[in-house]
Amino acid sequence: MKKFFLSKGHNLLIEGVPDKEIFILDDSKSILFHPSRIKNFKTKLLVSKGDAVKIGSPLFFDKKNDKILHVSSCSGIVKDIVFGPRRIVERIEIDNDFKNDCLEFDLKITKDNLMQSGLWAYLRQKPFSKIPNFDSMPKSIFISAMPTEPFAIDNSFLFDQYQHLQNGIDCLKSIFECDINISVSDNTFSFLKNVSFFHFNKLHPAGNVGIQMHHIDPIKNANDQRWYLSIQDLDRIGSFFSSGKYPNYRYCSIGGNGFEKPGIYKKIIGTPISSIKQLVIDSNTRIISGDVLNGKEVSADSSIDYHDEVLSLIKTSHDKEFLGWLRPGLKKYSLGSTFLSKLFNNTSSILTTKKNGSVRSIIPMGAWDNVLPMDILPEFLIKNILAKDIEMMEKLGIYECSPEDFALCSFVCQSKVEVSKIIQDGLDLMEAEG
Repeated sequence: MKKFFLSKGHNLLIEGVPDKEIFILDDSKSILFHPSRIKNFKTKLLVSKGDAVKIGSPLFFDKKNDKILHVSSCSGIVKDIVFGPRRIVERIEIDNDFKNDCLEFDLKITKDNLMQSGLWAYLRQKPFSKIPNFDSMPKSIFISAMPTEPFAIDNSFLFDQYQHLQNGIDCLKSIFECDINISVSDNTFSFLKNVSFFHFNKLHPAGNVGIQMHHIDPIKNANDQRWYLSIQDLDRIGSFFSSGKYPNYRYCSIGGNGFEKPGIYKKIIGTPISSIKQLVIDSNTRIISGDVLNGKEVSADSSIDYHDEVLSLIKTSHDKEFLGWLRPGLKKYSLGSTFLSKLFNNTSSILTTKKNGSVRSIIPMGAWDNVLPMDILPEFLIKNILAKDIEMMEKLGIYECSPEDFALCSFVCQSKVEVSKIIQDGLDLMEAEG
């Protein structure tokens, strides 16, 4: 096993870390899907209001990738389909009948059956972090068993819940005939066969697959594809080809100082956030699908985004502090040398949602480099993205980049620049240019 020790990065000290306890949520009466929140997706509906569906029934697909089906996670009746501007499908609501009627699928391990199952949609490719096209093939598949983002799901703790990992590996090997790389921080998953293991220390963003690809097998150009998926979706693929039924549950790590009972929750895919009984939401609570560094703010009457395994609930801070920059800052969270809290490694600091300043010019002070464990020049890359210099973007390694890998750069940026958003804009530009 090859080992990597990354010294650049930071693990946020933040309130509301999920407990190592599994809670099983009651099945919700309503199940929600949000096709418009899937990256690079143009929805084509396969159901209408009033249609009856089963677990595994196709609901919609991408017009640009029409063989990859997205399926229902419950049985019942399609209660409502909400359209937004330009007829974008914003929400599909299914009225759960609690009968759990399932479609029966063919158990033969084939590419077509994986697409029909709805589980292909949990695979993603880099560059561009999108669902792979049905006629493409990966050079290799990456799985991170050690996510490191704030409130990340603890796969080692969930080890006993994953019963089909080896079958999932064998199925992917049979279908794609490529290398499968699993990144770990301990020996929990060492029993798995037909995979290559790589060891990383748990310093965020070392748990991101983009960082792992950069150190193991860097992406060279737009056509040099690597695929990835989460360890629990690997288990779900193994479960599907064992039973012939769509596995409609996922585990989600819920945490934050806006939540009374942080922990790991097992829920039906598409469960509305508002149906979590332990949830007490007020006007000062920000709901984030994903982690606090790279997630997206959502409303309580929606479900978690399609590929997210983290739900963060954070209390927002609106209080203004008079001349805060003049104070010693014993309680200020700081990664630089601005405040005295840095001397105590922020152990007694309080992290809030305040930006502590407005956007200003980008000044290269090395703050980004200190938290980005990649052999690239982030300041030069960002400036060339803003200048839309495609040739320089390619030379500076844009295809290896993902917004989540630069989330800490946004967090520490002295100029208050949304580095992650700029990276995403650069990737969108490169994809549009072809």
